[in-house]
Amino acid sequence: MRNFFSLRKYICVLAILAAILAIPLTQVHALDDTEAFFRKKKDAHVPIIMYHLVTENSRYVGKFGIRPSELKADLKYLSDNNYNAIVIKDLLDFVENGKILPENPIVLTFDDGNTSDLNFLLPLLDEYNMKAVVSIIGQAADKNTKEQAENPTATYPNLTWSQITELHNSGKIELQSHGYNVHGPTGSGKLKKESQDTYHQRLKTDLKKLQDLFEKHLGYTPNTFCYPLGIISKGSQAVLEELGFKASLSCEEGMNIIQEGDTKSLFKLKRTNRPSGRSIETILNKLHK
Repeated sequence: MRNFFSLRKYICVLAILAAILAIPLTQVHALDDTEAFFRKKKDAHVPIIMYHLVTENSRYVGKFGIRPSELKADLKYLSDNNYNAIVIKDLLDFVENGKILPENPIVLTFDDGNTSDLNFLLPLLDEYNMKAVVSIIGQAADKNTKEQAENPTATYPNLTWSQITELHNSGKIELQSHGYNVHGPTGSGKLKKESQDTYHQRLKTDLKKLQDLFEKHLGYTPNTFCYPLGIISKGSQAVLEELGFKASLSCEEGMNIIQEGDTKSLFKLKRTNRPSGRSIETILNKLHK
């Protein structure tokens, strides 16, 4: 009888071992799901809002100009709804180094380098503890710097290099390139009868000139090119990459889906224009649909 029960016990042990060996590998590794989740590449949905002028002058309020009260309302909405304003460097750190982005990331971009960035934008960024990206037109900065030196009491629409330096030193604004002198009807695009080689060299010379000016005045080199008027031509990205740019901003509207490890996803980033009379809440609700 003892031998019988010993045999049954032995058979039971064999049956348990057989069952364990029969478990699919997917189940055996189920405990590693959490580790696998953190190891796999992630993507981030990042809206980018495009602003231009912030002004009290009704003449310039419209598609590309908003009142300071509207900008204040935007920042208050973002703060109240737990959005985190980030800059392009944060996107680079996410893509290249896997650094985790904060919850509800958003990028606020301001084109042209207007004096309103100093007079209205910066104080509001300080008030709401946020950051923004300002893209500078090199020729305008040079022109206004020269004119202000000749007439210090006059006011000018665009920032001087000393004012740009002030923004840079604030820690609230990331400066980027809007080109030196490619802001116009053709701008950064290839001209009708221009050869590809001529276009390549023209764009490269223009962008490098502003990069050199940034280095001269600030000891800093922008990593992103903001396409003036959103004009993009075949071959433009090759110029950007040759000059060391790691990202670019377009005027195409929509949500950005940026994947860790995918450096190409940082080029031609989409931006949604914020005109006067259209709240950022309305814009974000549409983007998140």
